[in-house]
This record gives sequence, structure tokens and C-alpha cells, in this order.
Amino acid sequence: MDGSSNVTTLHFHGIREKTRPWSDGVPFVSQCPITPEGQNHPKNHNPFPFPYGFNTDVDGAPAGTYWYHSHVGAQRTNGAYGALIIKEKGTYAIVEKNIIDDAANTLVLQEWYESSTNQVPVSLLINGNGRIGELINTGDDEQITAHLKGKGACFNLTENKHFHPDNFTTNYTEFHVKPGFQYRFRVIGAISQNLPLRLSIENHTFTAIAMDSRNIQPVTNLTDLWLAAGERYDILVKTTEEQDQSGLAHKIKVIGYTDQPHNKCPLCTIAWLKYPKQYIDHTYDTHSACTGFHLPPPLRTLNPVPNKYAAWKNRIKYPNWKNPSTTGDIFIADLREPKSKSKSTITNLANTQYIEFDGNITFNGLRMSYPQVPFLLQDPANEIDRCGSECKGQPPQTKCTTKNPPNCSANDYCKCQHVVKEPLAKDWWVEIVLVNNKEGAAAHPIHQHGGWYWVVGEGQYDTNTKKFQNGINSTYIKHLDQCCTAKKNCLPRNFDNPPAKDTIQVPPGGYAIIRTHLDNAGTWIFHCHINYHVTIGMAMVLQIGEPQDWCTKPLERNVQCETPQPQPGGGPTTIHWYYGMENAERCVTPGMTVTFNWVNKEHNVNSMTEPHYDSCYVKGHNNAADAGNHNWIAPMVPGTYYFACGRFPNKSTGIGYHCSHGGMKAKIHVRSVCP
Repeated sequence: MDGSSNVTTLHFHGIREKTRPWSDGVPFVSQCPITPEGQNHPKNHNPFPFPYGFNTDVDGAPAGTYWYHSHVGAQRTNGAYGALIIKEKGTYAIVEKNIIDDAANTLVLQEWYESSTNQVPVSLLINGNGRIGELINTGDDEQITAHLKGKGACFNLTENKHFHPDNFTTNYTEFHVKPGFQYRFRVIGAISQNLPLRLSIENHTFTAIAMDSRNIQPVTNLTDLWLAAGERYDILVKTTEEQDQSGLAHKIKVIGYTDQPHNKCPLCTIAWLKYPKQYIDHTYDTHSACTGFHLPPPLRTLNPVPNKYAAWKNRIKYPNWKNPSTTGDIFIADLREPKSKSKSTITNLANTQYIEFDGNITFNGLRMSYPQVPFLLQDPANEIDRCGSECKGQPPQTKCTTKNPPNCSANDYCKCQHVVKEPLAKDWWVEIVLVNNKEGAAAHPIHQHGGWYWVVGEGQYDTNTKKFQNGINSTYIKHLDQCCTAKKNCLPRNFDNPPAKDTIQVPPGGYAIIRTHLDNAGTWIFHCHINYHVTIGMAMVLQIGEPQDWCTKPLERNVQCETPQPQPGGGPTTIHWYYGMENAERCVTPGMTVTFNWVNKEHNVNSMTEPHYDSCYVKGHNNAADAGNHNWIAPMVPGTYYFACGRFPNKSTGIGYHCSHGGMKAKIHVRSVCP
């Protein structure tokens, strides 16, 4: 369904998978990718069907707002995702204290692309619904590259040939409410690239009560909420007491900027918030460039994109935001969890790791590569190509050593199997200081699998001053953090009910300090949730414990995956070529190899013209059965190339049966830049 490969996995985003790390759904980390042949493939080592799931105890999956998605290539971008709402028992759509909590009141937000190989965002979706106006975004390779790297880009507005104001094929999502209640809405940022989205509701304020599935101390009287890729918020919307409210329904407005660092070049959409006597204008559309999409100035904004030092400096700090009349921006580090009666062990620190992001989209100058035997299934671990940090011994006697990448001569970044290895220690925590070294870069949304981390610190610097004109780095932050009497933890930290997150935007020219409980054994990927960034390697594995500490249950240990390693950014790719497949579409750069892979001698591959591809007309092409594999090397001339299986052509029409009925055809784009 996308440009990666005909394999998939399923990840429950936000679920700890405690005692079930094999069910985390990350290819080459916790499992081998699932092939389309399933149990019929002679070399398939996965159980069929794959038994994904989770424990619903408090530690594993407490009630809250989660979501699920594929963790392969661009499948999430292309629709392989959905909301996952876990309710307390017996609370489906209940009314309690005038609060209506119905899981149907969920907004899943995403930007939309016309195809998996053209990464120009053209619209915003709420629950899969949106519209495109009379103009549509188009872009060249330079603009697309800037967008994918997170630097922001303004695209070209050109005529939308499919636009007709009286013939929309979709309507905006509708939510129906009654006067005099509070409605719980759950908002999920299923965003793919660096396009954070701002939500507001006409003539209504709201209260934030939870984020990333965890309750927070309520933040009232909000006018705006921002979400980046992977984040979730639960809000309460109080409806008016006015019983005769009529006229046009209220708009839930969502806006984002393709040039995010400069808040330029917007995309926008709406959903309707409708009272019983109101009506909906089904002819309405958010015009191109969001002309007439009136947004009042934000008064109280939660979780703004942290890419403006002035906003950070002038933010509403805790506890000042408790005053609902105080206006300004509220950042994550100033939020608090509900007060807990139990004593936390969060101050029991095993060690501190410093992870720096730079312009090359790396962690500490390293890009992730993956083993053919998934990390979780290695017993003992294969250390040959690993790099990162290894911490041995039980706290407080834990000693950490740095492992440099093997055979690395690159000037910009190195590729290796980046692992931070920590002991399993139930009463101890690892601290990670995330350093985003340059203003103008993306506010990378960093997501951790295997559970939450607690945000104990955050800071940002004015990189427009001479002192920081070259940005900041982990060496500088580490110096600040060790330059005090205690010689550690010198940067400000908060241990008074700090908020828990599993995804946080790290401010450019700044840092975030997070702490993770070392109680969940397994190998957990830790990555930027901008899809392009994780696919090209902005990731590492947080390993907690040793192989004997975790269960792999239905999966065999020490068995290599038959699926080839992913090759992002237009590298060599594979198409699983079999009867019953979906039509394949790939993007590669000139000179790269595309491998059509099949097992038995029953298929072939033919290059053909676009009209013959569209109609599956294979007469005159090879119709004999060949043995796989078939390799095609992309030419140096950019363009789109077409292929089909030529088996069993109809004698009268020339239409190939495997192509027309078995889906066996492929469209390959050769471009200088691929997503």
C-alpha cells in the first residue's frame, strides 16, 4: 500500500507491552516483518496470524487515549492507523457529573498526500475527512526535501483540476452536542512529517485533562492546543447553557504550516460542533492558502511548537497557569500530574545519557541500522555492529562505557546498531538529556516505546545572540549540568509530580530532560516520530535487562528475518511478486536496484508502456514462467516506469490474467529525491 515493501507490522502506540515485548510491532527490533504470504511462505518464522495484544492491568495499559499504526515504511502516512480508546469498565458513553465521555468523540488529525511517492502535503484530515479547494500544493525535489528534513517549505499553489464547488465527494466530520454538558474529546496527532497542528473551537474554550494517556492536573480556559506527530490530548468542552442556540454550527478549526519555523504557508480544515437546532453548510470548504479561515489571536495555548525563544521566555509557568485569566503559552515542563499519595522512586538515578540531534537527522551523529536477527530475539546479543552506551551492574554501582561505531569514516554521520543498554532495576531510573542543537531545525517529537518517561526539565536558549550563534551542543549542556557543587544535575529539574509523556517536542536551541523507569525488560525503539526521520535512521534502541529477563513467547530466538533490510531515501528496494498482491508502487534514485522476489517458477516481469500497464495488455510480451528473482536497475533518466506479469494472456483480448486478476503490476518512480 506504500512505497516500502509488501510487509507490515502493528504497533500499539503508548502501550507499555509489559511482559509482552515481542508484541511491540517494530520490524528488526522486536520481530521480523510479516510477509503477505503468511503461513504459506516456506521461510516464514512468524506465527500466523501474528498474536498482537497487550495486558490491560494498570501497568500495562491503563484507561486512556492510544492509537495503533504500522511501523513499516510510509504505511502509517498512507492510512495504516486508527484510534485505540481504553475505557474504565462499564463507562461506555456514560454521563457522570455532567461529563459525557463517548469514545466516538475522538479526532484523529493528519496531513494528506496524493500518493506514497509524492510527499507534498495537499490537505488536512480529521477522521479521514477533508477537502481540497480550487488550488492545490505542488512542489519540486528541493521543496520536498526541505519539508521531509523538517526545515519547512512553501509549496506552489496550482490549479486543482478535480475541484468543483458543487461536487465534493466527502463531508467534514460532525460532532453532535447538547446544551449544558461537558464533553470529553480525545485528540490524536497521527501526523506523518514535521507539520504540527493547532486546534481551536469557535466560541468555546476547553480544559485539558490528560496527555499521552496519562491524567494531568486540569488546565482550564484554553483557546488553543498544538499537537505534533504521535501526541494525544484529552480535553473537556463545556457546551453553552443556551437551549435555543441556532444558526450555523460551530467550527472545530485545525491549521498547520508547511513552513513551520516561520508559520508560513498554511493548510487548514474543520470539523463541525453542532447543537440540536443548528445547521451545517455542506458547501463550505477551507479555501486554498486558508483565505478567510479566521483565527482569533490565541489567548491560552497549550503545547505550542517550541521553536520561538521569546515564547519560552515569556511562558506561563507553574503554578501561574492555574489562574484561568492568565494568558500566554503553557509548555510541557510546567504541567503536573495529579498529586500522588505514593512515594515515587524517580530520584533514584542509575545514570544520565546525553543525546544530541544535529542537522543530519541523527542521534549523537549516528544513524540506526538494524540486524537481520531482531534485537529482542538475539540470545546472546550480537555485539559486532553495535554502538552507543553499555551500562553494567545494578544501581547504584552501575558503570557505563561508550561503544564507538565500528568501521566508520564518514564526516557527517555513521551508521551502526545504536543501543543504550541499561540494567533491569525496578526501583531505579535512567535519565536522558535530549539536546536539539540548532534553531531553525525541527522540534523533533521524540517517542519512546515500552512506556512513558517523566519530563523533569526543559530549557531553551536565544541562539540569535553571539554566544549561541552556532547553536548549542551536548558538550555545552553537559558542562552546564555538571558545573555546580554537586557536580551533577545542575540544570533545573522538577520532581514534584512531573508530567509523563511518551512523545515530546524538543525545542531547537534547547533541551528536554526525561526519566524512564527501568522496570520493563525488553528492547524498545526510541525515535523521532517524523516519519522520514525514523525511516532514515533517527532512532536507537533502549535495552532494559538481558535476554533471560524477557519473554519472546511465540517467536523463535536467533532466527534471521528473510525480509531484506529497509533502504530509505530511494535506496535498493524489493517487491514481493505473487498472485493476489496489491499493485506495487516504489520510488528509487537513479542506479538503484529493484528486486522482484518470488519463490516458485510461476511468474515473470515485463517492462511496458503506461497504456498497456493500465489495461494489463501483455500480448507480445513474455508469457513464460520464470524462476525468481528478477532485478531491474533504475536508469539515470528520471521518470515513471511500468511493469507487469505477462502470464496467461487472453487469446482474444491480450489481457494478462495475473496482471488483471492477481494484481501483479508495479509502477516505479525514478527521482533524485525519494521519501
